[in-house]
Amino acid sequence: METVDLTVIGAGWSGLAAIKTYLQVNPSSNVLLLEAASSIGGVWAKHRLYKGLKSNNMLGTYEFSDFPMDPETFGVQPGEHIPGQVIQQYMEKFAERFQFRDRIRLNTRVRSAEHRPDGTWLLTTVSTEEQADDKVTEVVTRKLIVATGITSQAYLPSFPSQETFDAPLFHCRDLLQHEADVLQEGRRITVFGGTKSAWDAVYSAATSGAQVDWVIRENGHGPVWMAPPYVTPLKKWLEKLVTTRLLTFFSPCIWGHADGYPRIRRFLHGTWLGRKIVDAFWAILANDPLLDRRQPQHPQLPNRFL
Repeated sequence: METVDLTVIGAGWSGLAAIKTYLQVNPSSNVLLLEAASSIGGVWAKHRLYKGLKSNNMLGTYEFSDFPMDPETFGVQPGEHIPGQVIQQYMEKFAERFQFRDRIRLNTRVRSAEHRPDGTWLLTTVSTEEQADDKVTEVVTRKLIVATGITSQAYLPSFPSQETFDAPLFHCRDLLQHEADVLQEGRRITVFGGTKSAWDAVYSAATSGAQVDWVIRENGHGPVWMAPPYVTPLKKWLEKLVTTRLLTFFSPCIWGHADGYPRIRRFLHGTWLGRKIVDAFWAILANDPLLDRRQPQHPQLPNRFL
């Protein structure tokens, strides 16, 4: 039975950051990272990367602070969104740069984790490779970090008579496997749901020449907002804007006084004039996505607004 000091479950952003940080503090530790997929990346693993998939973020805001995604190495220029293949490549190079790639065990699913009386964890694992048998492997670890995220298990609604439905019915995480049949001109597809994955699937299908029917719940709730990268009349980069101290003043926070500027927060959220300023600020930000796509003027929207 294998015994290690730390086991991390999941090779996405959080899992990679966890094992890298732990090894920096404890370089001589015996550390293991278990990943069920055949490549690292989490939602950016190779089996999820269909054509046209890119990040919402632009270059410079979707990276580890100690490993910049430089244009020369990864081929993405400032002001560009990052292709999924580049993100996966970046995460591979991150593991190589900090020398823990050999600590990652792919195609290994953790079936159970038992906390034992001595404080250690007993992990039961199986291989996810197609040709592998159901042999169970056990690992004892002194510390355990679960970094599987909230998107590791796909949710696919059930529909009446779906067994006899004469067309592919699949979750968007499996779009790559159906890419040749779906993402092509002349096809007609239906996307059910309004989250970011739905936006990505609709965009990829539409730009491939397919006719897309997009189904969203009747009450209209659910779709996420798609904001332009540059907002306000000053055209500030939204991703950078949210990391500035000034913007934090416009959100009420019970710990706000800890930043040393309690009077500014008291004025903005505790006075009539301050609240008017805050309301106007958020109204400008909320209006940008609408005006960017001329949504207020669309005849099929109730009251011409979302």
